[in-house]
Amino acid sequence: NVYKNDWCVKGQITNVLSIATFHNVFDDLNLALFSPKKDECDVCVGFRTKNIDEVLYSEHITKKNEARSEKEADKLSKNKVFTMDLQSVLLSPKSNVSALYYRTKLIVHNFTIFDLSSKEGYCFLWHEGEGELNANCFASIVYKFLTTEVIPTLLLDQKIILYSDGCAAQNRNSTMSNALLNLAVTTQTHIEQKFLEKGHTQLECDSMHSTIERMLKGRVINVPADYVTLCKSARQFPKPYNVTYLDHTYFKQFSDKIKLIRSIRPGSKVGDPTVTDLRAIKYNLNGTVKYKLRHTEDFKELPTRLSSNPVYIQLDDIPDLYKESLKIKKEKYDHLMFLKRTMEIDYHQFYDNLRHE
Repeated sequence: NVYKNDWCVKGQITNVLSIATFHNVFDDLNLALFSPKKDECDVCVGFRTKNIDEVLYSEHITKKNEARSEKEADKLSKNKVFTMDLQSVLLSPKSNVSALYYRTKLIVHNFTIFDLSSKEGYCFLWHEGEGELNANCFASIVYKFLTTEVIPTLLLDQKIILYSDGCAAQNRNSTMSNALLNLAVTTQTHIEQKFLEKGHTQLECDSMHSTIERMLKGRVINVPADYVTLCKSARQFPKPYNVTYLDHTYFKQFSDKIKLIRSIRPGSKVGDPTVTDLRAIKYNLNGTVKYKLRHTEDFKELPTRLSSNPVYIQLDDIPDLYKESLKIKKEKYDHLMFLKRTMEIDYHQFYDNLRHE
């Protein structure tokens, strides 16, 4: 239809090919149409299948548009705006050897942050033997990133805005909020968190994931550190991604040490708004916290759940989350020992040294 009704019309071509001839030429040229993989929103699918009424669907679409408009406005502002998300699971080792399909592999995580103004991308890589997927791990990455990469370069009237999806374990929880509030007060920096509507959480950092995944096609990964080189070479313009390879000593115990906010739930009674209803959280320099339930609303004071005796501490005073690397399951370790035969002997020691049950 594009060929016939658009391209031929614009080119004033009268001898239009039939669809059969078009398909034959298309196949002879070894071409194909790319269908991008996209997870569908459960509310939108529910409305399409007539399982959700139009009122709920309309409100859902309105919230989606409000979030996107808010992000576009922030992109045009003078503030430092970042999007952040966790890439889908990576595995090590990875190759086309058939034995890999029937054995469990080491899971590798890649948490990405993208600067909307400078277009710089940051990758934070670690594997399951060095850290978990919990609020302390994500808070450690965000806290250290802002402390070392962003705050030293801020202008006096700039604030930091972090966009993410609404994953409670990852972004929208009291551990992350305590860490960001502590950072806002100790560095006197305005920090805001904003969340997109569930099912429509397309972020600029997702482009990093797709770029890395394209680079990964056909590549052999022997050890997790191979992903560092791959991520660095995945993009060249405007500049390569900044990649940090993490071990267990990187992560800090925020949840036990910093207890400025007991809860970020905006309500207290049954039927009141919950954490998942939050659309924005603002951390003020004086230690107070404000929130929004809609991006178009004004910020409101978070109900009194602040500590009566707040103690703000520096990063160096926060204890380590782990005293040593983590143990993987014995079954996985046995599978990795079997898979060593698929790789050069130089890589064997890494898997031999993994702690296991």
